[in-house]
Amino acid sequence: MTIALNGRHFWAIITLLSLVLSACAQRPIALAPTATPLVPQYCQLRVDGSGGAVKDKSGQVVVLHGATLPTLTEMQASDRKPDQRLRALADAGARVVRLTIDERDMTPTFVPAQVSPFIDQANALGILVILSYRNNPALSINGQADNAEDWLRLALQYLRNAPGVWFEPFQFPIDSPKYQGVAQRMIDVANGYRVNNVLVIGNPVWLKDGTNVQGITGRTVAHSVASLDGWPASAAPLLVVSNDAQVLASAASSGAWAIAGSDEVTEERASLWKTSVGCR
Repeated sequence: MTIALNGRHFWAIITLLSLVLSACAQRPIALAPTATPLVPQYCQLRVDGSGGAVKDKSGQVVVLHGATLPTLTEMQASDRKPDQRLRALADAGARVVRLTIDERDMTPTFVPAQVSPFIDQANALGILVILSYRNNPALSINGQADNAEDWLRLALQYLRNAPGVWFEPFQFPIDSPKYQGVAQRMIDVANGYRVNNVLVIGNPVWLKDGTNVQGITGRTVAHSVASLDGWPASAAPLLVVSNDAQVLASAASSGAWAIAGSDEVTEERASLWKTSVGCR
């Protein structure tokens, strides 16, 4: 059977076939993604090398108080989940948390699948997160250093330059004359990734005993200590980690950061946490 086509029908069919062939040869037009609510990014903090203070982008001094949290695994196994603890701390005025990281949690997907969402939630609540690697003091110095470096490299691959994250390579300072060199090694690793995240080095005894007033080199850092006793100005900024209410109060009144050794919320702690001076 023959079908007669007039000119208008002929060119209409040709145009339709062209569109069909074009659609087969090219990727389909992508649909516009559905808009999602934006979470305000945490402010960029830096350590002022000259004055030993933590400052925001505008140059204003930032002093944050808060608490230390167990590992994510430990919190998930408890009756108080990570998100519940974060909200309770935020409501009580905490503005910084030290999240304990254990080597047993370090799987390839641990940081992007678990740590990163935790940080996003904390930052959205106005809380800075310090990832504190729980090193094992029973291991040799080299063993602790190797494990801490492996963790730091993994964390930096995912969280490099994220403004609401700091890194503490050793939750337990190493009691050895080699500790300064080990700390410098962590700094060198961070420098190799060209990060601007602040690193926290605990108990820098080389500053306290005067053997090396310059400390470690390559970038500015913050220092976590058990109290303010005996620390020189060159050790600033200081993050005092303690469960002693008087020690924390003294730290806060002196301009240091006061971080409780646990996340228990008390009226006394809440009053102190609310004196935090955040980004402007």
